[in-house]
Amino acid sequence: MVAGLTDLTSTTMTVEYFSKEGYYAKNDPRQRRASFWHGRAAAALGMAKHVSPRAFERILSGHVPGTDIRLGRVRDGEHQHRPGFDLTLSAPKTVSLEALLHGDRGVLGAHDAAVKATLDWLERDLLQTRSYDPVTRQRPRVAANGLVAAGFRHLTSRDQNPQLHTHCILANMTRNRAGEWRSVEPTEIRRNVRLIGAVYRQELAQRLLALGFAIEATMIGGVPGFEIAGYGRAFVDAFSSRRREILAWLDKHGLPWSAALTQQAALITRKKKADRDVDELRAEWKARAERLGLSRDRSIAKPGLRRAATVPRKTARKAGRPYLRTAEELRPEPPGLSAREVAWRAVEHLAERASVIREREVRAVALGHAPGRHGLADIDAAVAGLIADGHLVEAQVRGGRSFVTSEALGASRPLAAETAVAERLAETALTEGQQQAVRTILLSHD
Repeated sequence: MVAGLTDLTSTTMTVEYFSKEGYYAKNDPRQRRASFWHGRAAAALGMAKHVSPRAFERILSGHVPGTDIRLGRVRDGEHQHRPGFDLTLSAPKTVSLEALLHGDRGVLGAHDAAVKATLDWLERDLLQTRSYDPVTRQRPRVAANGLVAAGFRHLTSRDQNPQLHTHCILANMTRNRAGEWRSVEPTEIRRNVRLIGAVYRQELAQRLLALGFAIEATMIGGVPGFEIAGYGRAFVDAFSSRRREILAWLDKHGLPWSAALTQQAALITRKKKADRDVDELRAEWKARAERLGLSRDRSIAKPGLRRAATVPRKTARKAGRPYLRTAEELRPEPPGLSAREVAWRAVEHLAERASVIREREVRAVALGHAPGRHGLADIDAAVAGLIADGHLVEAQVRGGRSFVTSEALGASRPLAAETAVAERLAETALTEGQQQAVRTILLSHD
């Protein structure tokens, strides 16, 4: 899973977890340096560069630093406040291997920068709070003014394999446009978890390309993603035992590999995380790779500094390497494919599965079509062009902006013949308005 979102239900349990798991405990200077505060609201509060347990606990408890404000409410004499949300952003496996097994600190920095860029985008486009309309007495969702996020970077999975990931704790604390402190309204964040993951991958891919790495397309959780070129499938599988364990549990219980069930299986099968030094683990990882005869081709993984280096299928086959794909729905795009072509191919992919297409799904799939090449602004402009040209038509459905394709509309046929409808209506006691409704439903080409 590239991006996962979990509601935090207890401040005490959250603080204990991040302390016991070694994210900022035991005065480990490396772990403390791997933590950070992020967001405009965090900056407005004057939060320190790194996360301390005391400040973390007070923020999650709803205390606004430097004020006497505490968010939440008192019920039956007890203060109630949801701490926030754990947004976890995980690097593709080969990125983890490059950064941790091979020790490339530039890759580690690319991950850190991509995480913060993703949080900046979330703060700008998804962060909301509630307002109050005294006329309607409604509390509509509105854009919020600033994120308070605590980040904790970690390097291993529970099976002690390389797994570069960052827990971004989004505190349930923000401001409205008037600067008043409010709780977060998380609907848009929850709806867009896959898109958040796609934005993170895009930001990461851009930085890896700038470092000179070649990348190749793959599928990650049903969404197109990428891996660093030069690694074979056997190499990836040798350091992915946690994923195999989760899928084996689902198979054992006859359950599908859905995102929700995979997350549940991960919780059920999780082991207590061991506290081991990454330098010690790196020696074990290298010994494992040597014992299995595994190596990555550095001449392919990092052929030189270049801005765009996606590797198409034919190139991978000619080089005698397995192509890192887990599904055939989407094929890697050749260099030079325009943002508009990428967006349309994403639409075609989604239209095979549903007649109504969510905009957030188009954005997520399109970003993965050409990793590192087109940003979200490029995709949005391409979608706007498809709407202007009539290829996409906006659909009025709940849950966010959606589309249908012009082909889907054009393919519609009336559900009955006009004469048959007229004959049946003549036999009913329906009013004229009701009869017109029946005619609209049965005879429409829409």
